[in-house]
Amino acid sequence: MVTGGGKRVTRVAELLKEQIALILLHKSHDPRLQDLTITGVEMTPDLKQARVFYLLREGVDPEQVQAALKKGLGFIKQELAREHLLRVMPEFFFLPDTGLDRAAQLELLFQEAKGKPGSQD
Repeated sequence: MVTGGGKRVTRVAELLKEQIALILLHKSHDPRLQDLTITGVEMTPDLKQARVFYLLREGVDPEQVQAALKKGLGFIKQELAREHLLRVMPEFFFLPDTGLDRAAQLELLFQEAKGKPGSQD
């Protein structure tokens, strides 16, 4: 899930994905942030913006998690800065990952199309 091309952009996105996941898992004390999984990071080619995609566990309120991410954004940036990974800290946008939902919808459509009478296999 990395866009922008280039090896550096890809490496930085993967590094940020790993570091953000570790911060949320081990250093964050907000229990709302324990219920999500970082699935990918997309960086702009200039490394100034990062879209962080996440999945939630079943039964978790998405608005509560989004509020927790907004509240904890400063903490996440502070922890990343301590690692001295980047010279300039990118602007982060946390977005729910809809990839699995789309895949499930497509699979359902394929199953429906396959099950209709007169359809060819």
